[in-house]
Amino acid sequence: MLEPSKGNSGSGPGLAPESLPSTIWNLESAELPWSGLALSPAPRGPSAVLALFVAGQNPRDQASLVLTRRSTTVRSHKGQISFAGGRCDPIDVSPSATALREAHEELGLAPDLVKVHGMLPPITGLDGAAIYPVVGSANVQPNHLVPAAAEVAEVFTVPWPLVSRKAAKSFDFNLFGHWRSSWMFETPRGTIWGLTALILYRAALA
Repeated sequence: MLEPSKGNSGSGPGLAPESLPSTIWNLESAELPWSGLALSPAPRGPSAVLALFVAGQNPRDQASLVLTRRSTTVRSHKGQISFAGGRCDPIDVSPSATALREAHEELGLAPDLVKVHGMLPPITGLDGAAIYPVVGSANVQPNHLVPAAAEVAEVFTVPWPLVSRKAAKSFDFNLFGHWRSSWMFETPRGTIWGLTALILYRAALA
């Protein structure tokens, strides 16, 4: 497992700027304290996820995104493709702290290996809770990550062009008697939809 060291969380070297999408350079700070963010009232509190970029397979490739497939034993969204992340804990001072802690718990990723670039605007889940997508990069090999079996069935990467705006497909669905529109992405590892797809679509527009 990639153990955490004593460096500053979120201040790792990250990837070379030229390998990252240009859309990530104008993001809001992910270090804003939870106490200073306008949060929608929800019983379970806000969440944060880590949209993590790692190097592509070839030196000239654009970066890839690290994604997980949820296990079949988690309480919700079983088997779906998602980012590492979860609810904030009292010890978390910011969305960045939550996302990095969850990535360490789910993937064995040391927080100080990650360079945090910022965060996208929050998305509101069906339960009314705010979800903050934190964007980071790390110079790590995905096969060195160790998924927590209770939560993560597998961890893999998807090249950014496969989940950029041009690859998005819109679809309509009926939820609780109301028709809604959303986005999805078809990848070799399966269909990405739901909040994860919405985060990816917004990332392409940031």
